Amino acid sequence: MIAPKETIHFIKDFDSTQNRLQSEDPSWIKNLRKASLNRFLECGIPTSKDEEWKYTNVSALNDLTLAIAHSGSILENNQLQKFLGPEINLVFVNGKFVKELSYAGIPAKGLTIRSWQQAIENDEKIIEQLLKKYDLQAQKPFVALNQSLAQEGIFVDVAANTAIPSLIHVVHITSSHAGALFTTPRCFIHLGKSSEASIVETHICFNKDLSYFSNPLTDVYLDENAILHYSKAQSESLKAYHIGTTRVWQERNSSYYGFSLSVGAALTRHDLDIILNGEGCHSTLNGLYAVDKAQHVDNHTSVDHRFPNCTSNQLYKGILNGDARAVFNGKIFVRPIAQLTNSYQLNKNLVLGHNCRIDTKPQLEIFADDVKCTHGATIGQLNEDELFYLQTRAIPKKRAVIMLSHGFVDDIINKVQNPAVQNIFNSLLVPVFQALE
Repeated sequence: MIAPKETIHFIKDFDSTQNRLQSEDPSWIKNLRKASLNRFLECGIPTSKDEEWKYTNVSALNDLTLAIAHSGSILENNQLQKFLGPEINLVFVNGKFVKELSYAGIPAKGLTIRSWQQAIENDEKIIEQLLKKYDLQAQKPFVALNQSLAQEGIFVDVAANTAIPSLIHVVHITSSHAGALFTTPRCFIHLGKSSEASIVETHICFNKDLSYFSNPLTDVYLDENAILHYSKAQSESLKAYHIGTTRVWQERNSSYYGFSLSVGAALTRHDLDIILNGEGCHSTLNGLYAVDKAQHVDNHTSVDHRFPNCTSNQLYKGILNGDARAVFNGKIFVRPIAQLTNSYQLNKNLVLGHNCRIDTKPQLEIFADDVKCTHGATIGQLNEDELFYLQTRAIPKKRAVIMLSHGFVDDIINKVQNPAVQNIFNSLLVPVFQALE
C-alpha cells in the first residue's frame, strides 16, 4: 500500500478532517470511508500509464496545496442571484449547504430533500442498501477519494407513483479569498417505482482566476418504471480542476434522459457510468463540451447492458478553439444475456483553432449475437462554402463563424425538453461565443 503522504499530500488538513469524520459517522459509514481511503491509497493519482487516463494528465495535482473548505460564504452574491431561477434551488458554497441562499418552494407531496447527514440518520437503510450494489474494491480512485472525505451533500428522494412538476436545481459554487480549496460535492438521487422528476446539477465559479480542485460524486438510483431527466452543467475557473463521476443504476423499465455540459476549468473530467440492471431499460446520454485557450476536457461514458430488450443512445458534441484539447471515450458493454439490445453512439467535433486536438475512442464490447449496436466519430471544421455564402450576404466572417457554431450547438441543446434547463445552458455558453468574436 502507498503511504498517505505520497498520494494525499496536496490536501493540507487531510488527517484532521478524516479523524473528525470518523468520530461523527455511524459504523457502516466509517467502514465505507476506511475502505474508500484504502482504495485511493492503493490506486494513487492516475498516470498516463493507466489506459483510462492515457490522454488526460493529472500529475499537476501533485504540485497543488489545497485546503478543505470550512466556510460556505459567497463573495459574488449578486451574480448568483441573477443565475438562480424560480425553480427549487439547493445551493452549496465551497461544499457547504447554505440554507439562506436556497429556495425549496411549496413542499411537493412525495418529494424528500435532506442534507447528507440528515439522510444518513433518517434513510440509513436505503442508502446503505443502494451503495452496496457497487464493489468497493473496484471503484475508481477519485470516487474513492470523494467517499472517504465527503462532508456535506444532498439527498433527493421521490416516492413511488409520484411526479414532481418543479425543476430541482442543485447549485455548487466555489468562492474564496483564502487560497486554493478542495471540495467534495455529494449528491444522492433516488426515484421510487413509477415516479418522475427533473433535476439539474450545476458547478460554477464566478472568479475565473480562482485555483481549486472539485471532486464531485453523484449517485442516481431508478426503481422500476421510474423516469428521470437529469443534467449536469459545469462552468468553472480557468485555473480549476474538476474531476467528477455520475453513477446511474436502473431497474426494470426505467428511463434515464441525461445531458452533460462542460465549458469551464483548466482541466475537466467527467465519468458517466450507466448500469441497465433490468429488462426494458432506456438511457439517453447527450453531451456538449466547448473549450478554448489551453483548456482540457475529458468525457468518459460507460453503458453496461445487463439484461435483454434495453436501449441506449449517446450523442456527444464538442467545439474546440485556441489550443484546447478534448478527449471522448464511450464504452458500450453488452452481456451474453442481453439479447435484443439496441445501442447507438456518436461523437461529433467542430475544430475552430489551429492547435486544437481531439482524441476520440468509441468502443463496443458485445457478447450477445442478437443485437443492433453502432458507433461513430467525426472531426471537422466549418464548411468553407457555407462561410463564403454568408459572407456574400454581407455577414462578416467572424459573425458567420458564430452563426454556424450556434447551429452546431443548438441542434443538441434543443434535445433538452425543459426550457428552464435550456436557459441555464445558454447562459453558461455565452462566454463561449464571445470568445469567437
